[in-house]
Amino acid sequence: MSNKSKSYKKSAPRVYIQTFGCQMNKYDSEVMRSLLLKRGYQFTDNWKEADVILVNTCSVRQHAEDRVYSYLGKWGKYKEEKRPELIIGVCGCMAQKEGMNLVERMPCIDLVCGTHSIPLIHELISDLEKGGGRRIELSEDFDNFPPPVYEAKESKISAWVVIMRGCENYCSYCVVPYVRGKEVSRPPEDIADEVRRLADEGVKEVTLLGQNVNSYKINQYSTLSTEGDFSSLLERINRIEGIERIRFATSHPKDMSTETIEAIRSLPKVCEHIHLPVQSGSDKILRLMNRKYTRNQYRELVSTIREAIPEVSVTTDIIVGFPQETEEDFMDTYELLKEIQFDASFIFKYSPRAGTKAYEMEDDVPEEVKRERLNTLLSLQKRISQRINEKLTGTQVEILVDGYESRPSVSFVAGREAKSQSKLFGKTLTFKSVSFGGDEKVIGKLVNVKITQVRYGLLEGVIV
Repeated sequence: MSNKSKSYKKSAPRVYIQTFGCQMNKYDSEVMRSLLLKRGYQFTDNWKEADVILVNTCSVRQHAEDRVYSYLGKWGKYKEEKRPELIIGVCGCMAQKEGMNLVERMPCIDLVCGTHSIPLIHELISDLEKGGGRRIELSEDFDNFPPPVYEAKESKISAWVVIMRGCENYCSYCVVPYVRGKEVSRPPEDIADEVRRLADEGVKEVTLLGQNVNSYKINQYSTLSTEGDFSSLLERINRIEGIERIRFATSHPKDMSTETIEAIRSLPKVCEHIHLPVQSGSDKILRLMNRKYTRNQYRELVSTIREAIPEVSVTTDIIVGFPQETEEDFMDTYELLKEIQFDASFIFKYSPRAGTKAYEMEDDVPEEVKRERLNTLLSLQKRISQRINEKLTGTQVEILVDGYESRPSVSFVAGREAKSQSKLFGKTLTFKSVSFGGDEKVIGKLVNVKITQVRYGLLEGVIV
C-alpha cells in the first residue's frame, strides 16, 4: 500500500438540517445538531454538500406539510440522479403523524423519526451508514420522556429551555396533543441546573418553552420540590446569577393565573411580553374550537394584565375561515382586534387536520373568503402595530444585543440602492426588534438605544 493510501482519511459526514414550525421544533433541531456534533459530524448550510439531509417538520397547517413534500421532491430527484448514497430523514411532528405513509409517498426517505425519538438521531443515522436499511422510529412513550439537555448552541447569548412537553387542551383544530402527547413537566431542579449551566457558558437570556407553559406543575415530576406552579418556577430562575432576561412561550388564556401576572410584574428579569393566542373573537367559533373561554373573559384577562403591567406588550394568534365562521363571526374577530390593539398578531387561514374534531366538520368557508378575511386582518394589524411602535419614537429602550441584523439596511446613493454597513440587532423587553449602529464589542450586552425611526416590524435607533 502506498504512503498516500496509508495517510488517506475519510472526512466526517456533513449534515444539513431544515426546520419548519415553532420554537419547540427549533429546539429539537438544536438537540439533533448537538448530538451529532458530539459524534464527529460536521454541518453545512448548503444541502448539496450534505451527506445527510434532515428536515424537522410541522403539522399545524397543510401549507407547512406541502412545503416539506416540495423539498423532499427536490432532494429525492437529486439523490436519484447524482447522490444515491445520500441519506434523507424526516423528523418531528409530521413524522410522528404520518409514519410509514411518508415513505410510501416519497420512497427517497431513509429515516422517519418521530417527536420523541429525536434523542436517538445519532444511532439511527449510524445504522443507516452501516447499511442497516430504512428506519422508522415512532416512540409513543409520551409520559416519561424528559427532554434532553443540549449543548453546542449556535447562539451564546440566548437559549431555549424546555420546561414541559405535550398538551391536553385538545383544541378542535390542532394535532399537537396527538404528535406531542400528554403534558409532562420537567423537575424544577433539572431546569434550574440547565439554566445555571447556560449562564456559566455566557448565555444572558433564556426562553422557557412548552406547548402551554402556564399549565406547568412543579410537583408533577419531582418528590424533592414543594407544591408550586409556573409562577414559582419563574421566581426560581429569576434568582440565578448571570441570566439577564427570562421569556416564555406559549400561554393559553384559560391558564393565565394572577400569580403569573404578578410574577411578570414584580420579577426584574422576566420580560414584559405575553403571547396570548385568542384564535377568534366569536363565542360561537371559540366553542367550536374548544378553547374553553369566551370573548369577554379574554377581554377581561387582557385588561387585568395591562392594569398590572402598563408597559406590557401582548401578541396573539388568530385563525380565519374556521368551519361555520359567518361574516358576523369574522366581524367579531375584527372588532376584537381593533379594540384590544395587539402589538403583533400571527394570522392564518384555517387548515383542516386529519384526526382532529374540526376535520369532521364541513370546511364550508370558501378559499377566496378565507384569503379576503386574512388580508383584512393583516392590514388592520399592520396599522395598529405601526401606531404602537411610532409612540416609541424619541424614547430610550433597553436592548440585549444579539448580533448583526440578518438583512443589511439599504440606503440610496446617487439614485441607486446601495447596501450600507450591517447594523447591530436586538430586542426590547417587550420583544420588539431594533436595529442600530454600534461596535461589535456590545454584542451580548444590555445597552440603551434611542428610537429614531419606525418601520413596520422593526425599530431603528442609536446607542445612547
